Amino acid sequence: MPARSTTSHPGAEARPAGVSASLHRGSVLEVALLSAGLVEELHPLLRQLSARDPRPRWQRAAAGAALLRAAATDPCRAMALAARERAVDGDVHVRADGADPDTLALRHALRVSSVLTAAGAAGRAPGAADAERYVREQLASAVLLGAEPDDLPGGRDEVDADVERVRRDATGGAGAAGGLAVVPGATPPASRPVRRGRVPLPDVLDGPGAWARAGELAGALLPGWARELFTPSPAGPDGEELREALLRLPPLEAAEGVRPRR
Repeated sequence: MPARSTTSHPGAEARPAGVSASLHRGSVLEVALLSAGLVEELHPLLRQLSARDPRPRWQRAAAGAALLRAAATDPCRAMALAARERAVDGDVHVRADGADPDTLALRHALRVSSVLTAAGAAGRAPGAADAERYVREQLASAVLLGAEPDDLPGGRDEVDADVERVRRDATGGAGAAGGLAVVPGATPPASRPVRRGRVPLPDVLDGPGAWARAGELAGALLPGWARELFTPSPAGPDGEELREALLRLPPLEAAEGVRPRR
């Protein structure tokens, strides 16, 4: 019998599952967190926060996934994992010109949105009521990481609003998300907002074993506006091919015998 984790409590296995435990099954969660991390690179303040973390992207995603899974099943272990993440991030409460929400709330919204997007891409999209419940369940994990409860999105519409805020900050404009066109070196008309230049695509394919494939799929999950801001634009499968690729991913923690830092 495997030894119990020293951060678990005796009743951890009996904790009710909820929507989060269902959405966090399998390697789709790690892909979703990799994808959310890519979007962070497009936001000026979130990029600064991400730069504080010396770990490779695959290790960040592995640690984040471990925390989210523990938050749904084992609160004692989740507290220990969150303390380690806070030690890496330092002071995360950064606001653009004093505005709400702060960067940690925006990062949280990106992760929640990415998990729901990945679930849909894998053919496991929750219904509207379960999606709302998932957003509410994830408040606890964000508070563990140091977020202020009043800053956090309490429903799917507020998650979408925060993600839209990230898009506006990243693009420098408020145009429709689906119609963004970025042309390097072009001068926009005076009536249009100035958009930021293309951002070099971070190396998400440098992880061990199946993590390289997970990085490729993370790029495929990006919203269209984010994909257009990277250079080169991430390429990957879509539709049924993406669904099958996500479901075929092996457990990422076991890739080539590597055990991510917990």
